[in-house]
Amino acid sequence: MARAILLSPHPSALHVRVEACAVYDFLAALFVVHRHGRGLAFDVADAWVERARRGLGQRSLRDLDLLSCERGTLLSLVALLDRRAVDDTVAGFVGHVREVPADELVLTLLASARAARPVRQHLREALRTRGVAREAALARFAAGLPQELRPEAAVELARMDPQAVRDRLVRLLTRFHERVYAGEEPRVLPLLRADAERKRRRAQHLSPQAFVEEATGGHVLDPTQVTEVVVVPSYFVRPFNLIADHVGVRTYVVPLGEDESVGEPTEVVVRVAKALGDETRLRILRMLMDREMYTQQVAEALGTSHVTAIHHLAALRAAHLIRIVERQNLKFYVLRPEGLQEALGVLSRFLRPGASPAS
Repeated sequence: MARAILLSPHPSALHVRVEACAVYDFLAALFVVHRHGRGLAFDVADAWVERARRGLGQRSLRDLDLLSCERGTLLSLVALLDRRAVDDTVAGFVGHVREVPADELVLTLLASARAARPVRQHLREALRTRGVAREAALARFAAGLPQELRPEAAVELARMDPQAVRDRLVRLLTRFHERVYAGEEPRVLPLLRADAERKRRRAQHLSPQAFVEEATGGHVLDPTQVTEVVVVPSYFVRPFNLIADHVGVRTYVVPLGEDESVGEPTEVVVRVAKALGDETRLRILRMLMDREMYTQQVAEALGTSHVTAIHHLAALRAAHLIRIVERQNLKFYVLRPEGLQEALGVLSRFLRPGASPAS
């Protein structure tokens, strides 16, 4: 059964696919369990995250920490999806991971990101050699990784026996599926499919670039850097987008959109109110009135960590008050003043006499 539809109704070098596949949501949910409350605050209930962590147990949580040596490590596994000839179930995916050659799996985890590609060959060399040659290759690999990819943690994982890495990863994925996600899948999968279908219909009326910006809540692509995009809805990631940028493909795992036929317009207003109800986020908006900025500039101007800046910027992006514009591998945040007017329009329609709560 086909799980992807190519959507390029307008002439463009950019090709967009929308997918409804539980595997992406499964990996996103595992990311949320690992990072929620650790600098990032997802909209999922704290109680759900705690139940999931108890379900994993201490041993699997240690595996999760090890294998999530940088923020996108486990999400890099989506690079395996286009190469597998199995069904779309999570169990089928985990079975495929079990069969991937161990060295290739380590390369996928640690060197799929665009920023890691220039040093991918050094990691490959380290996996093929031993002794002094291996340590020299690992040193070259670490030296070429940007700090955001946590070179020390990546090298620690790369030093392990690749088969041991694969075994621990399969054990983690299996346990998370059996103890946590399998109970959510029957409820979540129909929502993912319905939202993907809405997005496919919407894509027919927009250029690929405009569709990506809308689906991601404000990511403006640099067409010279990206030629193929996969957009996948997830139940668990709001208000963030998770991005996997592997060879030739950019994958956006995005929050489920609201079904306009049944959705509450107050959700739009609430997101804007939450975004504006924080002094730090108001400072960010004020700064962006003067100039566009990338994440590290925002963090330095605020005197906060990179992760804290991402949290505040995500809230503003989810409220459609800012957009992200890519230029030469940097992501600049730009004010979107029309977002406030749009929210005020929704509020006005909601409050007009005779309007129903779901109008």
